[in-house]
Amino acid sequence: MAGMTASPEQSPSLFAAPFWRVCAALLCVLLTTSLMNVVVFPRFDAVFTYARDVSVLANAATLIAVGLVATFRPPLLRMRALTAGCLVLLAVGSALLPAGLYAGSAVALTAAACALSIGRGWAIVMVGAAASRLEVRQAGACIALAFVAEYAVTALVWVIPAGAGTVLFALLPFATVALVWRLAQPVLQATECGEAPADFSVTQPSTFLPLASQLFVCLFLFRVAFGYSLRFGEVGGVPVSDFLGIVPVATVALYVLLSRRTFPADLLAQVSVLLVVAGFLVVSAGGAYAAVGSVTLLAAGNALFDMVAWLVLIAVAGRNPRAAVATFAWGRGVSGLGSTAGAALGVWSNDLFGARSPAVDFVTGTLILVFVGYALIGLKHFSFAETIAGVTPVDQAVAKSPEQEFAERCHTLAERYGLSPRELEVFMMLARGRDRAYIQEQLVVSRNTVKAHVKHVYAKLDIHTHQDLIDLVEEERAESGRASERSAL
Repeated sequence: MAGMTASPEQSPSLFAAPFWRVCAALLCVLLTTSLMNVVVFPRFDAVFTYARDVSVLANAATLIAVGLVATFRPPLLRMRALTAGCLVLLAVGSALLPAGLYAGSAVALTAAACALSIGRGWAIVMVGAAASRLEVRQAGACIALAFVAEYAVTALVWVIPAGAGTVLFALLPFATVALVWRLAQPVLQATECGEAPADFSVTQPSTFLPLASQLFVCLFLFRVAFGYSLRFGEVGGVPVSDFLGIVPVATVALYVLLSRRTFPADLLAQVSVLLVVAGFLVVSAGGAYAAVGSVTLLAAGNALFDMVAWLVLIAVAGRNPRAAVATFAWGRGVSGLGSTAGAALGVWSNDLFGARSPAVDFVTGTLILVFVGYALIGLKHFSFAETIAGVTPVDQAVAKSPEQEFAERCHTLAERYGLSPRELEVFMMLARGRDRAYIQEQLVVSRNTVKAHVKHVYAKLDIHTHQDLIDLVEEERAESGRASERSAL
């Protein structure tokens, strides 16, 4: 894809360890969604069917809120606290879910569904942040493999016991966080410590994808189709199987893995439009297999576009890591809203279809008109490749506060000398001139624990006194200044 450049945190090999960790995490995200739609949500109907929609809305609202805060007030996002909160919500939701299902409690079920949805939302942002450190070609291969694997594994989801599927649904988000936490941490810290995208985009507008970008409009409309395909034609609350959708996804995977060309984002988006329109047209044909054919085409079109969306978000985040959280949270949030709207439309159409009402033809015709009109007019001059190329890396020399520069120097030294996250916290406090009593109070640990951390920091930095540590940070500041001067010449 023209205009794509790799992230500064590139891996030297296509199939290096970070690649597989991100690939596995993305598979967990996709498989969790499949389990939710095929196994978990249908079980809600016997207790409180609207818990489905409430949880999806909670997920979307949370992600949109995170996206807005990351855009305008990123220091308010304490990334460690958010990740800890994510794990707590996942644990609480996992504990409440059986109570809601087996005790028939609508309140417990809704609370569990919302807690799990919000926790999964942050896990998705972490996956996107970690993936943004891959090269664009790596990201394309990663996405292709994850989608093919998800389709293959989903075939087994239909035959496993509902209880086992529910347990797996609750456990997979924990695996997602564990896989990408270390990879995502630098990007999350860049967001927390950096200037707000809304501020630096004033003087550098090309560094940040606007929240009203046509990309997000595409995400919303195509997720409407996905929500529609899930609920239209469902039987007993369970979506019709769409395993044949693996054919176009597998074709893309083979192309990406076997050729040296870049991910064909624009072509796939066009093909996905054709598949979505064909899916809506099949419904009007009627017949026993109309619903199945419609769902297969709609799901295949959505899968292709979802692959494109993941790649574009990853590529944009790689060009400007400080806006990565804003981009992913906002993008997934508007996607959730689209899914909810599509699901509501699908339920209505499902009822009309069962009643053989002519109104179903009106619904289908309206959707066809919207998608064809948008594809011909709205997307006429739009290119995903140009959207990515249009985002330029932010000038790191602009709008760096002394505190941000200090944090950056400390993180650079910590990475150079192999300090752990807790040792980095101790190191930064020592570099600010704090004593051990202050560190003990801030970290809420024992005096001996602080002594052990300080000893390890001194050993790794090969220093002997507190002043040596402060001098080391100052030397790094001077070296950074000389490097900036050389780059300016």
